[in-house]
Amino acid sequence: MRKLAWIVLLCFVVSGCATYRAARLPSSDVTSFSNFQDQEGLKVAVKFFDARETKKIFGVGKVYEVCQPVYIAIDNRTKAAYEFKKNMINKQSMPAEEVAKQCGFSTVGRATTYGVLGLFIWPFLVPAVVDGVGSAQANEKMQDDYMYKEIKDDRVQPNGLLNGVIFVDKMKSGEEFTLRLRNVDSNDIKLFSFVK
Repeated sequence: MRKLAWIVLLCFVVSGCATYRAARLPSSDVTSFSNFQDQEGLKVAVKFFDARETKKIFGVGKVYEVCQPVYIAIDNRTKAAYEFKKNMINKQSMPAEEVAKQCGFSTVGRATTYGVLGLFIWPFLVPAVVDGVGSAQANEKMQDDYMYKEIKDDRVQPNGLLNGVIFVDKMKSGEEFTLRLRNVDSNDIKLFSFVK
């Protein structure tokens, strides 16, 4: 009986449950970025996350393999409201939910291994279940976090801020990223262009 208890304990130690931990986004203070642009009080800055920053902010390194996360910060110090929409940038974007699905934890291999071992030594069924439940919970947290960090299509009211991440197709160094903001009253467009 004591030997069986040690086997069960060993199964829990050996099974590595998937967990999701990520960091916060950078400051929403546009002027803290070296590349910020100001057009008559409408200020915009972007940050192209590298592989290390991406892993820290999104909890997994796979995000950088799938897409280019770009942080956008908008500070409207004008008297007019401006509209931001994801389709007003020059790159194809991917919804945060889709990015999270592509980068989620998969424990099929480990759960299968434990499941097969569990057919012969029943305590190995425990880590198979724990891995499956743990990875499902981690994937749900990941999806919620990515969707929370994603910039929303919205109006930036006078003295208002809008910030968040947009996930775009992979970008090369020197490639241009442009976004347009539309004055809600006059329909005038402000164009902001940044180079990776």
